[in-house]
Amino acid sequence: MHPEFLKIGSFVIYWYGVFVAAGVLVGGFIFQKTAYKQGYSTQFISNLLFWVVVWGLIGGRSLHILVHISYYYRNPFDILRIRNGGLAVEGAVITVLIFLIVYSRMKKFNLRELLDIIALSTPLGQAIGRFGCFLNGCCYGKPTDIFFGVKFPFSVKKVHPTQLYYSALYILLFFFLRALYKRRLKPGIVFSSYMLGFSLVRYLVDILRGDLSPTLIGLYPTQVIAILLFIIGVTSLLKIFFERR
Repeated sequence: MHPEFLKIGSFVIYWYGVFVAAGVLVGGFIFQKTAYKQGYSTQFISNLLFWVVVWGLIGGRSLHILVHISYYYRNPFDILRIRNGGLAVEGAVITVLIFLIVYSRMKKFNLRELLDIIALSTPLGQAIGRFGCFLNGCCYGKPTDIFFGVKFPFSVKKVHPTQLYYSALYILLFFFLRALYKRRLKPGIVFSSYMLGFSLVRYLVDILRGDLSPTLIGLYPTQVIAILLFIIGVTSLLKIFFERR
């Protein structure tokens, strides 16, 4: 665990922020490069990317606060302190999706085509961001005796490096979606596949998380949201397949 990237006096830049920013830059680069090839203008893509990042940060932070509401109730001033951790990817996915649905009706663009491009661009950025979680020591797993378990300064025993599990699976998801995208399938299939893959990764890896509190039904809040995202992915996929050609 090595959370600090740079410290000048009392000012600290954390590795978490560095890797999240790097993930956004890489994802944004892939999105722009792919969108330009599809004929979208530079101005449209720049504006869209700006708002996607803004709403992603808002949604990611909001869900993180809700999941850890007892902590933020006791420490309200920490709500605005995101440099050293505190973004829930599922919240970002939900708010960005809502934004794109509304924005597509305002600007009259092909929603499914843009969702496919964004879905293709997202997993690699998520994988990079999770390295920041690892160095920050957040999102850690349950105690384990496996040889690649990690001992953080705050843990008594070795724990599952769930941050690295996420990264590895997101990288695999990126290459899978990239292969799908190259096949030029019907618009929306890449996005639906991302929703399925992302929700499965979150649900399964979260089983090993050691920093979450279960809900009344025995599942972690993030797993409940993952189930909802999975349903959205399945519904979207079925709708595409059963549409009239």
